Amino acid sequence: MSRQQTPRRGGYPTPESRSGSASRCDEAGEGDDEEVVHLSRQPSCLSTPAASNGPCSSRRSPSSGGRLSPSGIAGVVTGACAAGNNFAEEEVGEDSGRPPSRACSVRLPSINASRAASLGAAGRRSSSSSAVSRSQLAITVTTELEGIEFDVHLTEGELERRSEGFPATLPKGSTTVTYRSSNSLVGEVRVENVPPVPFGVQVEGAKSAAPGGRINWVSTELRQRTLVAGAGQLELGSGMGARGEGTAVDVTISDGYNATMTVVIRRAKKKELTKLAQEQALVSAMERGRYSSLLAQISRSKMRKVPAALIEQANRLLKSIQPADGTFLTHNELSKLMRWKRVTCPAGGTEDRVETCSGSEDCPCNAGQAQAGETCDVLGGSVHEALDGVAPSEVPADMWLFKALVKAALTAPEGCVWKSGGKFLLSNEERNQSPTAIVNVLERDNQESDAGKGIRALVAYTEREYGFRVTAIQLNFHPNQKSWHKQHRDIYGAGQKGGINCTCSFMKCTGTVCYSLGSSRQVLCETITDKRSKYEACGEECTGRKVYKWMHSGSAMYFNDPWNGNHTHGVPQMEETCGPRISVALLCA
Repeated sequence: MSRQQTPRRGGYPTPESRSGSASRCDEAGEGDDEEVVHLSRQPSCLSTPAASNGPCSSRRSPSSGGRLSPSGIAGVVTGACAAGNNFAEEEVGEDSGRPPSRACSVRLPSINASRAASLGAAGRRSSSSSAVSRSQLAITVTTELEGIEFDVHLTEGELERRSEGFPATLPKGSTTVTYRSSNSLVGEVRVENVPPVPFGVQVEGAKSAAPGGRINWVSTELRQRTLVAGAGQLELGSGMGARGEGTAVDVTISDGYNATMTVVIRRAKKKELTKLAQEQALVSAMERGRYSSLLAQISRSKMRKVPAALIEQANRLLKSIQPADGTFLTHNELSKLMRWKRVTCPAGGTEDRVETCSGSEDCPCNAGQAQAGETCDVLGGSVHEALDGVAPSEVPADMWLFKALVKAALTAPEGCVWKSGGKFLLSNEERNQSPTAIVNVLERDNQESDAGKGIRALVAYTEREYGFRVTAIQLNFHPNQKSWHKQHRDIYGAGQKGGINCTCSFMKCTGTVCYSLGSSRQVLCETITDKRSKYEACGEECTGRKVYKWMHSGSAMYFNDPWNGNHTHGVPQMEETCGPRISVALLCA
């Protein structure tokens, strides 16, 4: 018996799944009967076998003494095969009891109209062409992997006579097998854990330039090379990497009736694994059906070049999902909560508050810094200085920019101020936070908008004052005292990411400048004792050192890479009533 194949997962079309396959199978049986009748006009040593609709396979059947047998692919309805000819030869050699005459020698039948009718859709198309010729395909498979499962499944054509086909599992090295057909060769290459690769030889192409022209293709018409990869479950690592192993298949086909196909099987490379892992993450988000996760994974998929057909399918699903309440600030909520007249400033003292480690007075965390060169400062009046000459002189610069950003958020489509943790972010629909993308959102309806002018001025001031280049902009909206920003490090390396739904691409950065607009809020700066930090815990009871710094409207906080590696920062919730605040965080390289 031939080795059973199970249908492969994934949304990739296979030759068996094309519409009309059942009708082609019926036509194939009738065509084979007609061919056998044609052969029986030769000397009477040829008898007429029953027609067969079974699919052709390149595998050998141990029970048939090396003769071809149906592949036994489970649940597959396929097109015509040349089994009728094979069965006729077997009857001559085994059942008739006499050797075949010269007239019964093995050869392809002459081509006639009934043969063209037995070849399914491609055969029906080519039957109108007067120049129908035999086609041949030599497939050479080179694999770097030992024991990989491989199969060539044909819906039109057959193995070359006396060819034994590919073994069920391939050894390392190269193996060549030849196939033939009296018209077109159509089928697919199947490799373990990889989506099938359809191919065609001398098929009358629907997209060919000349009427009746015939083409050789792999994957899709007019392509003669394709690269397909597959893997089991992969895990997206930090940054752009993925953990796991996969298989890549590179397929190339030549032109002409006597075509050659080369198939190279190897381990998938890092970029290929990342693309596969992202594809799996997108499918998972589609299955969960959560608006924010699906939107984020669509954006990531575009950056990682996931197949466009899958992204389009995800987009259609996204349009059918209604975002849950609370996942974004509506225009009504923005206009109600983010008003300047609600801005608050604490009545009490606003000095920094320090809490040392309670585990030990001698804890290294209490030193204040873990290495030389650490910098973390809060500077007042930075927004006014940055917007000098940009904001109107009769209006406070911080208030002017605050109102301009709220107006831009009201102009953007609903959903562009979306929830991330305990605060909200303003971005475009794809949640891209590059400087260009953010400015485009602010200037979407007006190229001379105040919000666009203000952010451009902050970027220019930062690059001029600190000697940096701004690589990302994050606009954080805090409606009231209930909002918060969890403790975190800023992302300074390409190997970091902001979470499973983060859509940003990061480069190596050296510092952060964050400008505060609106209500005063405290920023918690805390030591950390993980593998990346230079701090060492004083023991199991080490609580680290905490510093609460106030940021008032118009101030800026700057810290560099060494400080970011040894500390986390965040905005805790407040117990007392607090008004709205916007922070403009600039990531700098």
